[in-house]
Amino acid sequence: MNNLKLLPLVVFAVVFFSCSEQKNKEAEQNEELVEEATKPIKEHIDKVHYPIPSPDQMFDFINDVGIDYSKDLINDVNKSNNYNDPISKSLNFGVYTADLAYAASYEDIESTIELYKTVKSISADLDIEEMMSEEMLNKVQSNLQNNDSLAVIAKKSYYDAVDYLEENDQSGKLALMSLGGWVESIYIAINAIKEFDANSETVQRIADQKIIFGNLYTFLKKNETETGVKEALDSIQGIRSVFASLHEERVAKSKKEAQTGKMVLSSSSKITINQQQFDELKSAINNYRALITK
Repeated sequence: MNNLKLLPLVVFAVVFFSCSEQKNKEAEQNEELVEEATKPIKEHIDKVHYPIPSPDQMFDFINDVGIDYSKDLINDVNKSNNYNDPISKSLNFGVYTADLAYAASYEDIESTIELYKTVKSISADLDIEEMMSEEMLNKVQSNLQNNDSLAVIAKKSYYDAVDYLEENDQSGKLALMSLGGWVESIYIAINAIKEFDANSETVQRIADQKIIFGNLYTFLKKNETETGVKEALDSIQGIRSVFASLHEERVAKSKKEAQTGKMVLSSSSKITINQQQFDELKSAINNYRALITK
């Protein structure tokens, strides 16, 4: 099966400051943890067929460029009791894991803990609780003082989750969870943009999602015979239409050649989006997100 990397189980990120006499010991433990956790991550990345970034990568990006955090964009954890069938549970498992990534990226400790509990509860309902191992939870609890370690653990748990679903022949759940996670990440990112600017990094990142969506759509089509996937495909045609209207544009660049000092021209391509397309995409994303989280 192709590996679709869009379902991060991002564990709660709580940052404390330890007393100075413990720092050297913690640094050594952190180096060992990073080395241990990074090995399976690299091995898994080498197998990726669909280069789809996880929501935590999107949220790290919008955090870096200075977009404000908004707790109101997170799906209410109290609504999780309304999702009573496997399809809505799978979709909203993806939604809540994206919310978890968002809250953790912006260090909203209270929300992150609540979302973690919600994700774990839904995973039990879907009979996939094994993907959230006790070993991983123990590592989280023992590394609450180190944000870098938690980031590594989060990524490893994400890859472990995808492996678990693949190895246990649960591609239908994986497809729906992936869709829910992607929709929520774009919903948050696109609604966090207060003013449209075609030249901004964040708007360009939204436009680049055309490629990501194409990969996701292909994965869904491959699994459309699985429960709920065909219905999901029908429901995202509005999103698909907007992305289909976006085009690539050649961009000329000039740079000075290091050896000769001469200016040389080069070109690259980028996907462009205008105000109308942005508004249409935002509307399509918001409508589908409302449908699956109602």
